[in-house]
Amino acid sequence: MRRRVIVVFLILIVLPGAIVVNRILSNHDTDDKYMALVDGIPISTKEFDKAIEANKTPIIDYFYNKYGAEQTAEFWTTSFEGEIPAESIMNKALEESVKIKIRQLIAREQGMLQDISYEGFLRQLNEENKRRQRAIRNREVIYGPRQYEENAYFEYVLSNTTRLVKGQLMEEQWKPDDQQLKWFYDLRKNQLYLSHGLVKVKLISISFLDSNQSVDEALKEDAKKQMEKALSMAASGTDFEHIPKAFDTDVQMMEKEFNSSNVRSNARSPVAQAAEKLSMNEISGIIEENGRLYLIKCMENQKEGSGFLDFDSVKDQVLKDYADFKYEEYVNKRVSEAQILWNETEYRAYQKM
Repeated sequence: MRRRVIVVFLILIVLPGAIVVNRILSNHDTDDKYMALVDGIPISTKEFDKAIEANKTPIIDYFYNKYGAEQTAEFWTTSFEGEIPAESIMNKALEESVKIKIRQLIAREQGMLQDISYEGFLRQLNEENKRRQRAIRNREVIYGPRQYEENAYFEYVLSNTTRLVKGQLMEEQWKPDDQQLKWFYDLRKNQLYLSHGLVKVKLISISFLDSNQSVDEALKEDAKKQMEKALSMAASGTDFEHIPKAFDTDVQMMEKEFNSSNVRSNARSPVAQAAEKLSMNEISGIIEENGRLYLIKCMENQKEGSGFLDFDSVKDQVLKDYADFKYEEYVNKRVSEAQILWNETEYRAYQKM
């Protein structure tokens, strides 16, 4: 039977605010010390300090947005409706440090990492940067930065090993069948699989470019007259599909879809922007785009979030989301079952700083 978690310190620990602030604002050399043991694996004080640093700004922003609290000398130890910034940072840092160590432990179990100590990570970082320096001297191609910063390389290693772990566990333990995927899709479709906005239209268009693909003003004036005639025919009830047959000039008819997820493309297209505003069977005015004049009839306008993406069309994404879900579920289970022991000696050292 797995050991039950000892996480009281994550929830109930109360530290004097000034103690935490002093620790937050000081950079002591603590490579050989640890704050806690997670299933016997140490969380070094340097790892813990990084977690504190990562949470300072979000915590400050939280208290500012919720209480209008400014960062002053008294800010850290002030109680805002029972919430104290210094304690919030400490508790969040503890929680995140434990979860990261569990993720590293899982990666080691799956053969993706050998050394999950912070000292081991720093050695790996040093070797990687040396390798990159050699490659640059030898005029070899390198991907990514010329030299990794500590935080960036830590995130790179953690995210890369997490991806490999997910892939391996999905193949060996979690591989779902279609029924399980459909269950997950139904469970999460309100959050993950709402439909994008989609407009289906029919377009009539006339070019006003010459043989060199340059704007010809005479052609443009003639195209405008022809398109005004087409608009008049549509307004009098002529079937949209029959309108091009009334012209001797090269009047084109086509069908097209505009997806609201293509934000940049749509923003550059007057036709797409006009189509989005049309109701079912509504006909636009004359629109100019890229050397052509257009007339649009809306055949369907599905607003974003009005339905769900079809399961078969997003099956690959559902599989990826399922892997993320199973991984987070597994990590949280391992956290709840882990034995987490607080280092009292280092805790007292924090108190003295």
